[in-house]
Amino acid sequence: MHTIERLDARDFEKCAGIWNLKKHAELAKRFCGELVSGNRLTYIYKIDGEFIAEISLVLDMNDSDYTVKGRRACVSHLVVKNEYRRRGIGRSLIDYVSQTASNMGLCELSVGVDIENYPAVKLYFETGFTHILFIGEDADGKYLKLLKVLN
Repeated sequence: MHTIERLDARDFEKCAGIWNLKKHAELAKRFCGELVSGNRLTYIYKIDGEFIAEISLVLDMNDSDYTVKGRRACVSHLVVKNEYRRRGIGRSLIDYVSQTASNMGLCELSVGVDIENYPAVKLYFETGFTHILFIGEDADGKYLKLLKVLN
């Protein structure tokens, strides 16, 4: 049986079962700080209590393409364990945070995605992120900023 639950910052270390917190120590430190401050809301997909996947909503990214107070949040860090991919878990998490954001009174979600990550680009388009806000390139390569209007 699966559940989707909001992550308590005290349980952040349990995310190590989904992604390598030690390898990405600076990112993990930032994410944990955002959780504690309330700027990041992370949701965990569990199967029989095991952490399988995660997704976050970030409320303020200091970039109006990504976040607008009271209107738009940013979907961040959708990660599914390799052995659980291609089972609809990512789609379930996107649907869940879309409903959560709508319940919070938000009317838009944004996401940044590497252009070369075709499965992710396809998933985001299929789940309603159909407006391209920006096409750019940084040290990690070319990326898209996408927007989804919530119902």
